[in-house]
Amino acid sequence: MATDGKSRIIQAAKHVISESSIAGATIRGIAEEAGLSTGAIYHYYSSKEEILYDVMDESFSETLRIAKKSKEMKHSPEEIIEEIYENIVKRFDKIDENRIELYLAQEAILGNVELREKFKAKYQEWVCMAEELIQNLYGKAPTKYNKALVSLVLASIEGMVIQLLLCANPAELKDILKVYHKILKDGIPKFLDLLAEI
Repeated sequence: MATDGKSRIIQAAKHVISESSIAGATIRGIAEEAGLSTGAIYHYYSSKEEILYDVMDESFSETLRIAKKSKEMKHSPEEIIEEIYENIVKRFDKIDENRIELYLAQEAILGNVELREKFKAKYQEWVCMAEELIQNLYGKAPTKYNKALVSLVLASIEGMVIQLLLCANPAELKDILKVYHKILKDGIPKFLDLLAEI
């Protein structure tokens, strides 16, 4: 029952944000969209930021799903690489969710300790899962630098999201995506070999 209530709230929040922006999304507006009272919302969440975090978290949980799939070894590495690539394409296209992430990151940076801890835990989870993913995907011996490599790759995606939201990157998105595809197919395995030599 609690999962259903949260799911309803998250879907309502997505709709309200798409219609009214993050600033215009209020607990009252989300409650009305979900067909709930504000009291019911507060039963599940203590703040708008908590709701927004779950909206973002639900949207970005694909990395974890793909990592789990790669462990099952039911798909070829090529299929997994293509799925990762498609996930990057989708990530760049998730305008509302990307705006939510930046809004929440700003709140965390400005002093919201609870949000900062949630981000810290989520990034640590993403890095660990992505590190395990490259281990399974490319079959290379682990190095002490794999976590650093994964952190840099994830940071490049986060940075590109910011640039795209600001319309600040002079490169064509199709060219950027071609480079990411090449990095996934050939760059990461070659770089893992280089890291093994350090």
